[in-house]
Amino acid sequence: MDLDEHIVEGRFTSGCRNGIHISPDCSLSPQYCALACTVPSWFKLNTEGSSFENPGLVGAAGIIRDSAGHVHLAYQVALGIGTSVLAELTAVWRSLERALTHGLAPLVVVDATAVISLLQSRVSGKWEVQHLIMRIVRLQQLLVADVQHVLREANGAVDHLAKETASLQLTRVLHHNDITGVLHGILCLDRRGISHLRRG
Repeated sequence: MDLDEHIVEGRFTSGCRNGIHISPDCSLSPQYCALACTVPSWFKLNTEGSSFENPGLVGAAGIIRDSAGHVHLAYQVALGIGTSVLAELTAVWRSLERALTHGLAPLVVVDATAVISLLQSRVSGKWEVQHLIMRIVRLQQLLVADVQHVLREANGAVDHLAKETASLQLTRVLHHNDITGVLHGILCLDRRGISHLRRG
């Protein structure tokens, strides 16, 4: 199966196939970032961890969308006190668990290159990080799930959700009808393929 995830910026386009892929570093200014998932049978799973201070209050969030950009579900998990890396990895782990529960074949996208590096190496000097890495790898293998890096601006919806999660320490599942306000607006822009401006 061939899956292409495009960051729209003129010359900058990246592809993702089985395994973990890091998009090329893109430092030109300005850049226009948009996501488009082009395989109808796949679901896109945006994940994000957020922290206030490091360590500090942290939260994890994820949004699962179909190839047309419609929300299947979103979730928030309050994690109390922790680090940003733990929050990011927990977001990927919990998102893959939900994909498994719902029988979905997901493309997982994250904006933290540290997470991609950890999943590539599968090695960490901290047991709590190593534990999460191995859980994620097992779920990846079970789901045949790709993990891809995107620019932060292309991950805006779940970034908004994760920051709310960390600040208010919310734990909940959101369905299409539960999504309103700013989050609804960001998702509408994404679905219409409207680019987000990035200044390097």
